[in-house]
Amino acid sequence: MLRGTVINIVLAGLLLIVFFFGCNVGQYRMSIGKVFETLFGGGDESSRLALFEYRLPRLCLAILVGLGMGMSGVVMQDLLHNDLASPGTLGVSAGSGLLVTVYVALLQTNNSSAILLPVLALLGGLGSAGLIFLLGTSRKKRLQPTRLIMTGVAMSSAYGAVGTFMMLLLDDSQLEFLQRWQAGELWGVRWDYIVVFAIWILLFGFMTYRGGRTLNVINVGYDIARGLGVNVGRQFIYLSLCAVALSSASVAFGGNFFFLGLIGPHIARRLVGTDARVLLPASGIVAGIIVLLADMLVQGWTFLANIPTGIVISVLSVPYFLYLLMKA
Repeated sequence: MLRGTVINIVLAGLLLIVFFFGCNVGQYRMSIGKVFETLFGGGDESSRLALFEYRLPRLCLAILVGLGMGMSGVVMQDLLHNDLASPGTLGVSAGSGLLVTVYVALLQTNNSSAILLPVLALLGGLGSAGLIFLLGTSRKKRLQPTRLIMTGVAMSSAYGAVGTFMMLLLDDSQLEFLQRWQAGELWGVRWDYIVVFAIWILLFGFMTYRGGRTLNVINVGYDIARGLGVNVGRQFIYLSLCAVALSSASVAFGGNFFFLGLIGPHIARRLVGTDARVLLPASGIVAGIIVLLADMLVQGWTFLANIPTGIVISVLSVPYFLYLLMKA
């Protein structure tokens, strides 16, 4: 526990360093000194415009998306006792994305409600999770994580087919927005979005962290947890709700970052171990660093200009995902 706490502090410091370097990445170059000067009220008008209107919102959004997807992935992997479980592989992200797509792409794009987006994403995620649980479980048999994951993969394909059909009904501007969002575009960069998103992540992140001890017991085994007096059914639903809420809001404001909820927990687990009390924050921080680095590549390298951040994350994560599949 002490070692994990120290590593979390180091990871938080690394996240802060990457964040400040991110403030210097973009078409308008700023030195680190000028970044600090602008942050504390100095700097010229161009520096303030570049930093406060463009870079800071994007960087804050990247960190929040990482926190949400990273913590959600830990909960799903521990609850299902499967290293391949994540909001993406279980189809939760696809369900959230489908409902948000209907609202954002067909009704509004540039003037969407900040509070309605995560609520719609949560409803879509809960609906998807409930349907997958209904189809992937049987009253006569015990919970089978692999069956749940395969059901999630199938449902993701179904949601993808519906999304593809919707694309045929959109005009050019809506189609471009939808394609970039599905690819993992950090689009919710308005400050009102970020404030709502931050409150959402803090609320459900705290609720998730409070269940860390219970998550540790469930991760050992369902029967052992019951023997220690844990109401597995109730806690499973509670923690699943928290995980769906975290991932759904991340999908709503940041697009569909498929691999983030899978890769972040695995890297963090190698660093701090399996204790959820240190693994949850470590996974969120690691995932946040991944999103920041990927976005810095997009913003800093000319040949990656206008490429959605999620595509870069997917390309970098595929080899590790294949490695996990071979080990499974």
